[in-house]
Amino acid sequence: MNILNRGFWSLTIGASLVLTLVSFVDASDKYDLQKRGLVSTYGPADLQTYVYHTNNAMWMGWDSYGNVGDQTCGAVIPGWVYPGCFTVEGGKGFLNYNCRAGYWIVGKIGGEYFEGTTGEYVLSRGTEPGETSQGWAEWSDYNKEPLISNTDWAIPDLNMTAKARRLSWSFPGTTNTYYKIGAPTSTYDFNDFVIEEITLINTGTDDITDLILGGKADHDVAWNVPFPDWDYAFWTDDVVDYDEVTMTTMELDGDDQGSARNDFGIDDPYRDYRGVRVAQTPINLAGKNHDELVPTDVTHYWWTGDEDPQTAAARWTFASKGSRGEDKKTVNPSPMDMRYLQAYGPYDLAAGDSIKLVFAVLAGAGLENTQNAAKAAKQAYDWDYSLPMPPAAPQIAANGVETQSDGTVKITWTYSDAQIAAVDPDIGAADFSGFRVYRAAAAPSTNTEALMSAEGSSVDAEGSPSEAPGPEWPAHAAGPYKVLSEGPASDYGSGGTYSFVDENVAIGLMYWYYVAAYDKGGTSTIHGSVPSLESYYTMSYPMVSDPYGRIDIPTAPPAFTVSLETLTYTDMDGGESTAPFVAPNPWKREVMTTYFGADNPAVFFMRFYNVKAGQDLQIFDVTGNLVFEKTMASTGSYDWNLVSRNRTQVTTGVYFWKVGDTTGKLAVIR
Repeated sequence: MNILNRGFWSLTIGASLVLTLVSFVDASDKYDLQKRGLVSTYGPADLQTYVYHTNNAMWMGWDSYGNVGDQTCGAVIPGWVYPGCFTVEGGKGFLNYNCRAGYWIVGKIGGEYFEGTTGEYVLSRGTEPGETSQGWAEWSDYNKEPLISNTDWAIPDLNMTAKARRLSWSFPGTTNTYYKIGAPTSTYDFNDFVIEEITLINTGTDDITDLILGGKADHDVAWNVPFPDWDYAFWTDDVVDYDEVTMTTMELDGDDQGSARNDFGIDDPYRDYRGVRVAQTPINLAGKNHDELVPTDVTHYWWTGDEDPQTAAARWTFASKGSRGEDKKTVNPSPMDMRYLQAYGPYDLAAGDSIKLVFAVLAGAGLENTQNAAKAAKQAYDWDYSLPMPPAAPQIAANGVETQSDGTVKITWTYSDAQIAAVDPDIGAADFSGFRVYRAAAAPSTNTEALMSAEGSSVDAEGSPSEAPGPEWPAHAAGPYKVLSEGPASDYGSGGTYSFVDENVAIGLMYWYYVAAYDKGGTSTIHGSVPSLESYYTMSYPMVSDPYGRIDIPTAPPAFTVSLETLTYTDMDGGESTAPFVAPNPWKREVMTTYFGADNPAVFFMRFYNVKAGQDLQIFDVTGNLVFEKTMASTGSYDWNLVSRNRTQVTTGVYFWKVGDTTGKLAVIR
């Protein structure tokens, strides 16, 4: 991975995005978004068009050249994030960083190699961008899913047009709600993959021979690379693996440099690695379904940076090795900075003909669950994407979570009578059952072993950890969530507006809330017995603009801190007071990590309560020197980040503070 190219982002972020009104020619089925007017279309940008595609458990940044991940190789764009969070409080976030991934499309005309290749250090070779569109299918009033992205690009030298469609769903099954990926059908776990359909069309007058398509990736798999931490060589211990059962190519974190079998983070104690693999699996190749494929239909290959192929012929040789039985299906490399490729072909494509290749990119916790995610993707295809559907998600407005005057938190959401009465197309009847209110809290902290054990993932196919992998850490927007309340709609209100009051909260602590609707389940002609399903957390809040302002995307629940404009408390004399005060006091680093969700200096703070707009906050050391001062801009509370007016972190010691006419002492213990 070349981290020196981070400056390339300054070029791409300025790329313009032009709205157009063109249709996606190849989308003529029930998921034809363009013809139904459900999405905007984004025209080609000067350099590249970043779009966010999510199945709500994995995020991938991609563009209209067919690139996946961060083409800047600067960890600016979250190429893969699992599970479901690309911005997380307290420095949590990136599970792994995908540097310059994309497609290799190489073929011959008259015996000469031509290509349209993406995911290289050169942004593209032989490709021209087309249009990109994204939106919910909304083919049923019951649920909007799947989320669909359409894109196309041209390969002039091959006289070829490539059209790609991606489909994804959000619901995570019925038994596993955080890290573990469940069984493919028994729990209906369909949120851990994105299905890719790529149609290659020969638009020229010459036949194309020996055509291959490969998905190349550089997954620098690590957890908690802090946006990013370039001092930690998180890309140096990648392991590439291949599963013969599902024909899946995958990459995981090697952790222990001496063993490619250990993916539990035992030797990664400060980053809490959770054993997740990212992968690619074939589904249907040129009409040959997954249950008919043989080993020579798929190429599995890996290499290091100094072995990067430099020509179209060299890339073709890499991507076609499986057809000759020369790939690396039985070779497991030592951990290092790895690239990998899963490729299909070669095929011959006559002038005017087309070929369709369907595969999935996915994630799984350990080998068994990665296999399950691959099987679930293939099941989705075999069902013609007619998956069991959870009910539509309740909607929580931006101000739908609020602190009440008594210090409790009220969550308000909307859900129409029509949504309650909607017919589940899988069951053929209205089966709405009720609501569940969920909460994640920054306190208490927990550790990886406890989380994985709770999900039934304490033992992986390769073995189990000999000790708790890493320190305790606080929850965040991706969970883990616990059910606060569950019941029929009548328990929470009527007339389309519902609410719940969380009384078990503490002033100053950070929480995340969402509300799910769940159904009764039943019997389906296609799926047999269908368990109760519920809507997912990333669909409970309004769509938001992605970090680069290009398109609206689903998001995880926002952080909410319990705070009051005026907090009444009992003072040392036993009377009620509304005077300013500060907490936590004394400030201790471990207290911040455990109870306030802070685990790096950027979010350390002491909170001053009951301050009023216009008042001056002043902090002095024991010798009377002014350490910090600030005029309060608003009434309520103010968070001091323990940084002095000289912009340095204050040291351990006792300090004096003054707000208006109120004075006091505070202590900092590093």
